[in-house]
Amino acid sequence: MKSLNSYFTGVVLGLSLFSCTSTESGCSSVDECLSSYDFEGARKHIENKFDSDKEVKKITISESKYWADKGEIDRSLTIVDESWDTDDYYWPEADWQQWRYNIIDKGVTSCCEKGNYNQAKIYALKASDDLNVDGVKIGKQIPGWRDRKGNVYSYESDCEDKSGKPCLENTAQGPSMREALLKKITQFEELVK
Repeated sequence: MKSLNSYFTGVVLGLSLFSCTSTESGCSSVDECLSSYDFEGARKHIENKFDSDKEVKKITISESKYWADKGEIDRSLTIVDESWDTDDYYWPEADWQQWRYNIIDKGVTSCCEKGNYNQAKIYALKASDDLNVDGVKIGKQIPGWRDRKGNVYSYESDCEDKSGKPCLENTAQGPSMREALLKKITQFEELVK
């Protein structure tokens, strides 16, 4: 009788745990939910998890791409922006900024292809004006050394040996995300004239 009670308790506990994580689509993991576009279900699977930021990144990328592919750029950007506080360990800021830029770029391209340049410019204004397209602040010191011609070397000694002095510490260069998108819009406009 004791083993039957233990078995019964185990079944009840197992069913209650399953019901806590069940979703509308019936998916049983984040990846399974994402494969069926059940983004809310995927979020349910990460509630109260210690290292949920890794999964938040995965969900954010999947969901924002889904909506951007459907032409819902504003909705996609909202999803990305809501993930801003994701731990840098799982999603470094430069990578997050690049993903956000990619969504805006998709919207700009789509609008330009339809001839809607005003909407394209509105999207471009949502892009950063002080980060380059790699998501790095323009002027920020980055690894490497740069010579007068703009060539980059890993070590100062390599820079000086190959190009002579002066060699400067390397910094992130432009154009900014916004500048790159506005230039793209201008090129589209010129091509269709």
